[in-house]
This record gives sequence, structure tokens and C-alpha cells, in this order.
Amino acid sequence: MTHQSFRQLLSLASVTGHGKVMTAEEKQKQVRVQWDPERSARMEMLPYRSIQIGIAGEVMRKWVEEWIDGIEDVTEMARKLKKAIDESELEGLSEEELVAKGLVPTERPYDVDKELVEILEMDSI
Repeated sequence: MTHQSFRQLLSLASVTGHGKVMTAEEKQKQVRVQWDPERSARMEMLPYRSIQIGIAGEVMRKWVEEWIDGIEDVTEMARKLKKAIDESELEGLSEEELVAKGLVPTERPYDVDKELVEILEMDSI
């Protein structure tokens, strides 16, 4: 998915979450965002949240037919990580070392403009 398409998708979102009461207008939106706690490969709580995105209706059709630019199969990476966890090979390894071993992908913050910060309620997470 291109950055432009991803930003367009996010611009259509309403934020939902535990206990949040949504307005009638928010309920009509076809993109829902929820901010969930992020965890490391070792399941340790991290000091930031991850975005979960739900897509419905016409936006889902557009996402499937127009916005998907490619799909990367990460099954083998997940299998290697599971094996390393089962064999207690993660102890003492930094996130950078996990990336270097091909056990987790490189993750970077995704910068968005002020409008998306407001739409996604990023100042309150």
C-alpha cells in the first residue's frame, strides 16, 4: 500500500476503543481505528501503542481492488520466531539483534500530519 493510500484510509477513520461512546457520525464511518498496547517479541509491554484498523463497505472494496500494492508472506519469519521462543533463544537479545537474525521485522514510527493526529486522537493515547 502506498503512503498516499494509507493516509487516505486513515483520514476516513473513527477511533473506537474500550468504553468509548461513538457518535452517530462516527458509527457511519467505514474505517475504525483502535489503539492497542504494543508488546515485544517476548510479550513485554512497550511504552507505546499500535494501531488496529478495521475496514468495511465500499472502503474495503477500494482497499482490496485499488490500494493493495503487494503482499509479503512472513510465515517463515513467524515460524523462526516461534521456534526461538520455544527453545528460549531470545534471552538477552536486543530488538536490533532479533531484527538482524530475521526473527522480527524492522519497525519505525510512522509520521503523520497534524490533521491525521487529530482524526486518530493520537494526542490522547
